Amino acid sequence: MKVKRFLKKLLPSGQPPDESIKSVLVVDDDGDLTDNLTDILEAEGYEVFSAASSSQAVRAAREVRPWVALVDLKLPDGSGTALLSELKRVKSETVCIMMTAHADVDSAVMALEKGAFYYLRKPVKPDELIELVELAFETLRIKEEKRVAEEALRARNKELEEIIARLKNTLG
Repeated sequence: MKVKRFLKKLLPSGQPPDESIKSVLVVDDDGDLTDNLTDILEAEGYEVFSAASSSQAVRAAREVRPWVALVDLKLPDGSGTALLSELKRVKSETVCIMMTAHADVDSAVMALEKGAFYYLRKPVKPDELIELVELAFETLRIKEEKRVAEEALRARNKELEEIIARLKNTLG
């Protein structure tokens, strides 16, 4: 398994992706493709980790807790769609993108039903890959902004309820 170690401290689960820590896990048993994707992503500033099987991917995900995972549909020890739920168990916020050279409507639908963010056909075009990964990170940022706004709204509602209760007590 070719998993690079973070030299920086990882963000705990549930915090927004920091611009300086854009972690991507590439899961594919084709080493040349993995190296190619790694080169493309690292050139854009992403921290890339890789695994060649489902079992390696789960171990890597536990260690590096990636924000985005690029997952091949067919892996030597199982299907990529089955791996999606395992990756989500490790870190529910992980955005998973399925990749396959054997695309068909049924596998695309199944991947999306299992929680894939997108379904990417190999060979992967560098511009399409970067655009899609950036979209995944933008989606993470939006989800975090929504979570923060909802939390602020709940806190404000609680404050208002306390003010109303005090007013009722004062007015009798």
